[in-house]
Amino acid sequence: MNRYPSLSMSALPRRRRRRLTGRSRAFRGRPAAFDPAASSPPVDGGSRLPRSGFAAAAAAFAAAAALAAALAFPESAAAQNPGPSEEEGGAASLRVITVTAGRVLRDLMDVPVSVEVVTSEDIERQPYTNVNDVLAGIPGVAKSESSGARAGSSKISIRGAETAHTLFMIDGVKVTDKDDSQPALLIDLSQVERIEVIKGPASVLYGSEAIGGVVNVITKKGGERPLGFSQALVYDSSTESVDVRSSVFGRTGGLSYRFSGSGVNAHDRKVPSGSLDGSSAYSSSYRNRYFSAKIGYDWGAHSLTLSADRYENVSNYSIDGLASIRKSQRMRLDPNGRETVIASLALRELGERWKKLTVSLSRQKTSRAIVSDFRGGSTYALDSYGRIVSEQIQLSLSAQSEWSFPGHYLIAGLEYEGDDVRVANEAVPYDPAELPRSGRARVRQRSLDLFVQDEWEIIRDLKATLGARFSSIRGELAGRDAGTYMGLEGKKDSDSHLVGSLGLVYRGVPGLALRGLFSQGYRYPTVRQLYTGSRAHGGGTATYPNPALRPETSNNFELGARYQDEAWDVDLAVFHSVTKNIIQAANATYSGTGVRSFINGDRAVTVGAELFAAREFLLGEASLTPYVSGTWLKREITMNTGPSAGRSTANTLIPPFEGKFGLKLSAPLGGGMAFSGDLQAVMASEAKTSIHDPEHGRPLEIVEGAKSYPAWQTLNLTLGVSGGEELRYNVSLAFRNIFNQGYYDSRGQSSLPEPGFHVVLGVGLEY
Repeated sequence: MNRYPSLSMSALPRRRRRRLTGRSRAFRGRPAAFDPAASSPPVDGGSRLPRSGFAAAAAAFAAAAALAAALAFPESAAAQNPGPSEEEGGAASLRVITVTAGRVLRDLMDVPVSVEVVTSEDIERQPYTNVNDVLAGIPGVAKSESSGARAGSSKISIRGAETAHTLFMIDGVKVTDKDDSQPALLIDLSQVERIEVIKGPASVLYGSEAIGGVVNVITKKGGERPLGFSQALVYDSSTESVDVRSSVFGRTGGLSYRFSGSGVNAHDRKVPSGSLDGSSAYSSSYRNRYFSAKIGYDWGAHSLTLSADRYENVSNYSIDGLASIRKSQRMRLDPNGRETVIASLALRELGERWKKLTVSLSRQKTSRAIVSDFRGGSTYALDSYGRIVSEQIQLSLSAQSEWSFPGHYLIAGLEYEGDDVRVANEAVPYDPAELPRSGRARVRQRSLDLFVQDEWEIIRDLKATLGARFSSIRGELAGRDAGTYMGLEGKKDSDSHLVGSLGLVYRGVPGLALRGLFSQGYRYPTVRQLYTGSRAHGGGTATYPNPALRPETSNNFELGARYQDEAWDVDLAVFHSVTKNIIQAANATYSGTGVRSFINGDRAVTVGAELFAAREFLLGEASLTPYVSGTWLKREITMNTGPSAGRSTANTLIPPFEGKFGLKLSAPLGGGMAFSGDLQAVMASEAKTSIHDPEHGRPLEIVEGAKSYPAWQTLNLTLGVSGGEELRYNVSLAFRNIFNQGYYDSRGQSSLPEPGFHVVLGVGLEY
């Protein structure tokens, strides 16, 4: 993530031009007191009260923090009434970054969770090819290009958790795929206003899929004039691709609109050892198409928005490890598509206490077709073919109401989701002893969530955020081929669960925010894990479903500190998480046939620390900013079943350390133009996996095969020029992997190697 893009607005005061994007620089003097009347748009989800078993711990934590604050800063504890804001009587404020991570718009310094913000300015000044590259620059976040998540449709892992543990949202609407672990992050970057990333479990705020974290993309609305346009081109030499992005937008009176489209055809990825084409262990070409339309109407303080979008991805790839037994192996996701229609109504200032009511209704269709075509090699004489088609129709309704009371800001609401998932597959296996397989399934799943959250100013400068979410989920296998997969016809499932959280933020020292958070995580099994299973691609071993699976749960603690003044920007977080009943695929036996099945297996304990620090120096009208960011992470897996039951390993293919050191330069060039430069050294330590216990000689089924990714280091350099007023322009040129290192981004356990040395050029115009 480009944490420090230069600003082309050279007319701004010097200190404002030195603004460090991506963090709230908030206030130089005493922070403004908590304003419970602040009105804000919601995102999605809610907080919760601590569950039984943790209520005492949460209450003790709150009391201890309040007492410590009162003893350390007695003058703050004695002041119960809000004081003057910085705009009224303090030093002039710097730019404030606001986030919706707590379901209401707040200064980043006031939220108790770890949040990273990527703005449209960040994206414009770096020639990113997709949203995954943007997010992979955030400490603790990694893209995953492993099974089912190939080039052009990557997924995201946060703090070492599974990709299935990250919730992806667009404008507060959940993007889910009940037949897969996580939908690919498909979005046109030119339409992004900002991206908020919540690092760590957020089920309390956003529901079942957010046990590992949340990525919420807020898209752009209409422009400031009746007619505007933007055009962007991004060329990537590693895939010889040109991404074309176009938009037409405008506003007249209360009516606004934006129509957008983009497309890219990417060839096979070039790596130091050659090209990832059909002759290698992988194929990596892809094609993406995106179209969107958004119309809004504002009257007074109220607004109505209607939007629709469609994203389609077609990828070619191969299965790891099959090159030795087949002459050619090629698969494609044909297509991996998403269609979404959203209607959102926001009513504000409805009364003295009733501040806002937001209602959102959406219909989402997710479709995926996986086609495999293998040619027999020396081991198997026959060819194999497989085709899997899945479709999910989701209807969702969410409503959130906000009230302001003295010292409190209360939100409450509900979310309903109705999913209809249909899966059809056929396979001609490569083993002559096996017969062709086919099957169809239809699963219905319904969920209703109720949430409440209270922001409470305990004493001046000490604020607590307390919330609770109750989830009720029901599903059934409505139809399936007779005799397929152990005769699950007519099976039903249901669960109800309560999760809670308590966050504290102390801002009694100018420029400093201390935060603490306890939260609970919850994730219900997917339709694939419960009923449809993981089908074999053109032969191979299928993974059977398990309707008896229990939900995954977690308990999480985090402490952090943010400090920002005119020159410094520092953020530190330490965290500890325990996740139980992790769902995994393991060897099993049904009717005498050796297969794999989904089970509640592992227990994971994750501990880690994240640091970002930067110091800005003025050089006349220019500024020079050295910065450092890094993550230390340890994730220990304990096996609960199978021959390795009771054994643990911390070798889970996650590097213990990864980070970057960088230097940014920003300088005016005259005539309204500005120059920006960013030189960064990026590195990661060795990542290992364990498949056997050397002490007892028993297998640890963490992965199917032993892997070890060596440590790596490389350099990246980005240069950019921007300017203009009526017609704004920006040009950026990035030299990536300058050392031409052959490495894997193993933080997300990717099986596709990263590109070698390559150049990315971005050009943008906006009127």
